[in-house]
Amino acid sequence: MSQIRTKLMGTVYFHDRKIKWNRVTLQFVGKAGIDIEAPRSSLSFAFTGDMNDSASTRINTVVPICEVEKELIFSGEESIGFGLHLPSHLPASNRTNHAFVEYTLIANFSAGAFFKKYKTHKTVTICRHYLPSPSAMIPTMKYSGIKEWFEWSVELPKAAAIQSGEIVAAFRCSVEKERVEIDRVELAVEEIESYRFCTKQGVQNLPPIIIKFPSAVYHMPSLSDYSDTHFIRVPLSTNDSHPKTPTIRTHQYDPFLEISHRCRLTVHFQKLSNMNAEPVILHFPVIITDYPSTVTSDMPSSNNFIETEAETSNSRHVIVGSGGDDAVNVDLELPEYTPRYEEFTSTPTTSVI
Repeated sequence: MSQIRTKLMGTVYFHDRKIKWNRVTLQFVGKAGIDIEAPRSSLSFAFTGDMNDSASTRINTVVPICEVEKELIFSGEESIGFGLHLPSHLPASNRTNHAFVEYTLIANFSAGAFFKKYKTHKTVTICRHYLPSPSAMIPTMKYSGIKEWFEWSVELPKAAAIQSGEIVAAFRCSVEKERVEIDRVELAVEEIESYRFCTKQGVQNLPPIIIKFPSAVYHMPSLSDYSDTHFIRVPLSTNDSHPKTPTIRTHQYDPFLEISHRCRLTVHFQKLSNMNAEPVILHFPVIITDYPSTVTSDMPSSNNFIETEAETSNSRHVIVGSGGDDAVNVDLELPEYTPRYEEFTSTPTTSVI
């Protein structure tokens, strides 16, 4: 992201021509917050002291993420266009039950000593994309292992876009057929909310919240061999595909929250009279993202892409990599765009319940 200067574009309109404004000061402000009940047993002793482990602690604090300011000089025109250069490390706008990241664009108007100052604000939504377009070349990761009489290998994409609608895993295995046979294979996506905060005693990590999505069941074809490549597909849940299932969210990393994903592959074995084979459960990380809604071709390629959108505006400014049909190489090492949360020195206010 170092080679991309993210820019928020907009226009200020002056509807009352009778007022002779002197200047307009624009402020782009971002903040992140957390409000969560944390079990005292999950916190370090240095933070909780000698209090009862059965009690809980409420973590409630807000820290600034960025503040960008620009001054516009009014010279009688009906409107003034502006562009604010934003830091490239900004996390995406997000809100969960326990944390949030939000951005606001504030405009302060002044018209001399005899006029009252006027102030207005708009919410700005920042989106972060890890794939520039459907033509991006997504790297794959290969995993393998052996458990007694069972040997397996799985190949998965390192990232998947929600628009693709599914994740496809290439599965191969071998077993000692005289001992056990495979009954079915299940593949599911899990979403993990990991909350953390920093105090003078260090970083406190809370127990993760895991959301499990419906699994896809795959039965081995009767005429195929286990060592053949079996492609197992699991859908990515959205409101359209599964109205009663929570919608899967994209990857998020900010000062208090990380939303990550993993694939859970479960291999079930047929029950035999002389042996009770327990299912083998495997977990593999995957980055869930989405494609930008608009692609421009005049920007250099990068591993992260930021999109900014004003809440009340129909126009949108997008910073993405080059589009088209040509394949685009992407680097999906995460996270590297956000300052480490240890850098935030603000100590949260806590209340004991």
